[in-house]
Amino acid sequence: SIRRGARKLWKRSRTMASGSGSGFDFNNAGLTREKAEKIWKDLRAAIVEIQNSNAAELRFEELYRNSYTLVLHKHGDLLYNGVQEVVKENLMRVSDEVNATANPQLLGTIVDKWSGQMGHKLVMTMVQDILMYMDKTYCRLKKKEPVYSMGLLQFRDHVIMRGNVSQRLKVLLLDCIHKERSHENVDRLLLKKCLSMLVDVNVRNTDVYIRVFEDDLLKTTAEFYMHESQMFMSQNTVSDYLKKIERRILEEEDRAATYLDKSTHPKLRKVVQEELITKYAKQLVENKSSGCVHMFENDMVDDLNRMFRLFSKVPRTLEFIRGCMSKLVKDTGTAIVQDPVNLKQPKLFVQKVLDCRKKYDNFVKKAFNEDRIFTRDLKESLEHFINLDSRAAPAQYLSLYLDEMMRKGMKGMSDEEREKLLNDVISIFRYLQDKDVFEDFYKKHLATRLLTENTADRDHEKRMISKLKAECGHQFTSRLEGMFNDIKISAENMVAYRNQRKRDVGVEMNVTVLTTGFWPVSNMERCNLPREAQAAAEEYKAFYASKNSGRRLTWQTHKGTAELQCTFKRGKKLLVVQTYQMVILMLYNKAQRYTYKQILELTNIPEKELRRHLLSLAHPKRRVLKKEPNIKKLTHKDTFTYNHDYNSQLYRVKIPLMQARPETKENKVPPAVAEQRKNWVELVIVRVMKTRKTLDHNSLMSEVMKQTHRFAVKPVFIKKRIESLIEREYIKRDKKDRGVYHYLA
Repeated sequence: SIRRGARKLWKRSRTMASGSGSGFDFNNAGLTREKAEKIWKDLRAAIVEIQNSNAAELRFEELYRNSYTLVLHKHGDLLYNGVQEVVKENLMRVSDEVNATANPQLLGTIVDKWSGQMGHKLVMTMVQDILMYMDKTYCRLKKKEPVYSMGLLQFRDHVIMRGNVSQRLKVLLLDCIHKERSHENVDRLLLKKCLSMLVDVNVRNTDVYIRVFEDDLLKTTAEFYMHESQMFMSQNTVSDYLKKIERRILEEEDRAATYLDKSTHPKLRKVVQEELITKYAKQLVENKSSGCVHMFENDMVDDLNRMFRLFSKVPRTLEFIRGCMSKLVKDTGTAIVQDPVNLKQPKLFVQKVLDCRKKYDNFVKKAFNEDRIFTRDLKESLEHFINLDSRAAPAQYLSLYLDEMMRKGMKGMSDEEREKLLNDVISIFRYLQDKDVFEDFYKKHLATRLLTENTADRDHEKRMISKLKAECGHQFTSRLEGMFNDIKISAENMVAYRNQRKRDVGVEMNVTVLTTGFWPVSNMERCNLPREAQAAAEEYKAFYASKNSGRRLTWQTHKGTAELQCTFKRGKKLLVVQTYQMVILMLYNKAQRYTYKQILELTNIPEKELRRHLLSLAHPKRRVLKKEPNIKKLTHKDTFTYNHDYNSQLYRVKIPLMQARPETKENKVPPAVAEQRKNWVELVIVRVMKTRKTLDHNSLMSEVMKQTHRFAVKPVFIKKRIESLIEREYIKRDKKDRGVYHYLA
């Protein structure tokens, strides 16, 4: 009410002054010095009454009018200097009282004098209301401190900074904080009021607060936590140390938010983090008994997450955790790649890689909050060890693993489990540099599964291809999709063929037509089919030619299978065999014994394949044929006799085929893939040069590497392809600068 009344009067006065045309130039000297001093005397008495808590009887509107009159009649100096003096006199008495106060009561006394019921702040607020007109005109014109600010500065100079009060305050404040850190109870509200006083008394900055309190607070904080962290480190495991410092940091955050000035927060936080985290970050991570390696090996996700959260407060310390994780992943992965047991078992190899990825991916997600840099480092570490093998074995092993899963490994799994398995395979595929090697092996395995109808679920085969397509684009999977399309069209053709079949040739045949270029089928000389099978083949060939003019069928007899009904002494059996094995067995309708040389001439089967198929039929576990002599070595004079004594508990018996002995190759990649790489790099070089016409060597190398994603291409390889294109006159070197190439149209 006092302030509102003063403001109304100030508003009327301002209107009167501007209406008279005099403004605030203080030209009216109608008030003599004597009268002015009398008015000031009354004002001074009123201010003293306010200071003595006797303001109830004062008429504030009259006091305001008096101060207004003095300022208006050019006696502002008298008023301002007089107020300054009376405030000082009062504060000197306050200062004497504060100085005489004992330490235990000092904080309470000075806070009461500052912001108590009639403390200095309230007194200056009431004085400011009386002298509002002077603040608005005289102080602004003469560039003097407003009355309220002047009063605060006076408190600073004559109370806080007088004698040893500031030093005593510092000691008491720091002692209270030390007690609280030692888990003793302190009056937090009193501390807050005292520290707010130190901030407010300097009006425009916090110099007093910093000089009297903050500087020493930061120094003592560093000392306190330096000793405590040393004690913690010597007496605790890394996990326990992290828990303790986490509590300490939370306590300091709470302390800062409760009674410290906001400008102190970042400074205090930096000191605490330096002493508790930064100084020991590397030591904590590398601790052999309980550090990061111990946490990773024992799946201590919560402890790693606590370390991550604490280290995140000092971001540069996170590199120690990342470095430890990367090294551990690389070491684990290198051990997997170099373990001879894993190299003999593709499924075990891939499963261990998946387990390694799953383990550390879980750490990245749960312990490191899916941090972008941790995710990148994990990816790079996995890529490092997966691509260590110079023979591109991981690409082949991944395809073999997927082949086994697609054939029988997915049986009994739910759709969710199958989808997860496919995603796991894709996750490893992403890390492969030799994606074209994987494609080559995957295509061969897929072809075998499709042709033998040995797949657990064709929908999941297509799902896998769609995932590969999403990763590498249409070009990567176009042939794979073409293989499925051939299977579909072949099934439709077989339905049409059976519907229009004119005569029964005694053989039930199923034909799959493979489009050249889609299937990884090497051309092999056709064998001599039995008469019945040959007749059926010719009949289907005529049907296909009638439906597809201009297309030519080439029979791939080495890829087929057959079911033969064979008669033995103990009854008939249905043998499931390869086409070559069928051709061999059908010979025994004419004779009971043949030499190896005779079978070779009669069937026209390539000798390398004939050996495998014959030995499979004569294998001791099956012995559909009897070999003489009964040894593994095979010569042209060895004989094979139909075994009438063959027996099996099953009616339908599948005769397994012996695996071909793999050829030892020095090449890093299969020959077909190596040739595709040459073609691809040359294609990119020509495409770039055709667009740019002229290009220097380094720019051309950079462009080729940028456009090659399916395999890791080395500079030496690119240089060889450049030389090859120069020899074939696709490009040429510049005559003056051999490091520049020109495109030849």
